[in-house]
Amino acid sequence: MRVRKDGSTFWASVVINPIYESDGNLLGYAKITRDITERRATQTALQRAQERLVQAQKMEGIGQLTGGVAHDFNNLLTVIIGNLESAQRHMASSGADAGRLGRSVDNAMRGAQRAASLTQRLLAFSRRQPLEPKPVDLSRLVSGMSDLLRRTLGEQIAIETVLAGNPWRVHVDPNQLEVSILNLAVNGRDAMPDGGKLTIETANVHLDETYAATQAEMTAGQYVVISITDTGAGMTREVLARAFEPFYTTKDVGHGTGLGLSQVYGFVRQSGGNVRIYSEVGHGTTVKIYLPRLHANDEPLAAPDIEASAPKSSGDQTILVVEDEEDVRAHTTSILRELGYHVIEAATGATALHMLRNHADVALLFTDVGLPGGMNGKQLADAARELRPDLRILFTTGYARDAIVHDGRLDPGVALLPKPFTYAAVASKLSDMLDAPSTLINVLLVEDETLVQLLATEYLEERGCRVETAGSAAEAMSKIRSLNGRIDLAIIDIGLPGRKGDVLVSELRALYPDLPIVIASGYGEHTLPERFDGDERITFLRKPYTRADFEKAVAAARRLRHG
Repeated sequence: MRVRKDGSTFWASVVINPIYESDGNLLGYAKITRDITERRATQTALQRAQERLVQAQKMEGIGQLTGGVAHDFNNLLTVIIGNLESAQRHMASSGADAGRLGRSVDNAMRGAQRAASLTQRLLAFSRRQPLEPKPVDLSRLVSGMSDLLRRTLGEQIAIETVLAGNPWRVHVDPNQLEVSILNLAVNGRDAMPDGGKLTIETANVHLDETYAATQAEMTAGQYVVISITDTGAGMTREVLARAFEPFYTTKDVGHGTGLGLSQVYGFVRQSGGNVRIYSEVGHGTTVKIYLPRLHANDEPLAAPDIEASAPKSSGDQTILVVEDEEDVRAHTTSILRELGYHVIEAATGATALHMLRNHADVALLFTDVGLPGGMNGKQLADAARELRPDLRILFTTGYARDAIVHDGRLDPGVALLPKPFTYAAVASKLSDMLDAPSTLINVLLVEDETLVQLLATEYLEERGCRVETAGSAAEAMSKIRSLNGRIDLAIIDIGLPGRKGDVLVSELRALYPDLPIVIASGYGEHTLPERFDGDERITFLRKPYTRADFEKAVAAARRLRHG
């Protein structure tokens, strides 16, 4: 480091060479100083980038391995858990004295459920688990876990929470985040065998470019951070370097899988965040989870209540099961028949399409995502909807690849039942899907304001709709022609460029007398109802509208469609 005359500093490369006379006497020295600040910064950035690349490649390679193992393991677990559940139910209904057998089955079930939990951790680390993110207030989530944490950690561990009063919201899967916090809390407890203190904090932070450049896999921006600190033994530098590796653990054999931290790492990275560990031997450890701020204005959604009951079929309904694994297919069909459904089955997508053409009574397609024969579950679902636009479709998979999951998140409108699934989970999911009104499939949204169009599209996709957008009446008619008229609902703004929305409404009504239409307008509302008086398939939506207003209008249109 050198200092210029003006006081500024720079990194210098200095070369000094001796100068001699012809007779060999030393005259002095020649000194050349070069400013290498920029070159040094470039080299440093390149070195850090290479380190990040090596780490990312290492983690990605292990992730691919664990994801593949989890796929086959889940199929096996589906059979194990399903048959054990059947045995439990039959023993309970028969009233036989089977105490010893019952204990054996219960133990086997506990073992299988532990294996299922292990598989979910593998999927989390490999970033292959399908996430269902929602707007979440982290302080509220941590506060809601207080009782669970106290029961889990025991009386020897004092728990203190320091929660931000008004934290930014994040877009994250709340269930998986709770699992991650619980994993970190249990790790902290195990590091304090004689008792200690666990502190959980939430805070808003802004990471600038300078700090982010010094951290592997970290980008600048606004985050909400959860810090979990224990007063335990701490980690050595060697342990800290390997902490996120799957199956690496310092615990005794049988006291941990070595997947707790790797599960946290995979889930947080899949959610767009990052994890940092700070530890000092003898002074404890802090794990910080950074989750990017959600800038949308949606209110946090409460986690859905899980129903413990297993509702049976409410009617004479037929389900088409498509699964190439014979044992899994047999187990699935057995559950469905026990629930009271009529079942037909297929091992490939081509066979399933043939059955759909010959069984008009199929109410739901229950298909695995990974199918042989050149047609996966998503392609089968698309082809099935061409035949039956109203067909309900439920996917199942133990390893959600890119067919129905993109950027680690379920595609809009996709219904998924992860493997291994239980009897109660199948019953509840099917009841929800088959007893609910049919989902709108194709919606034409005609709106020239880009931001309003994006907002309405988001609302519709969250309801499971396929949305086609247009910014003018001419573009809307073009979209309808490309869809061959297959639309279930049109939402039309009145203030369109060129032909106004009311003219488009009249054209659509002439072409499609039964099409439900929602007219959205910020002016002239007092004349529109009079103009379309008598048309029972038109509802009105006043701008500016709230999410609740929009939901109400679409729900009214759905009733019109099915009425």
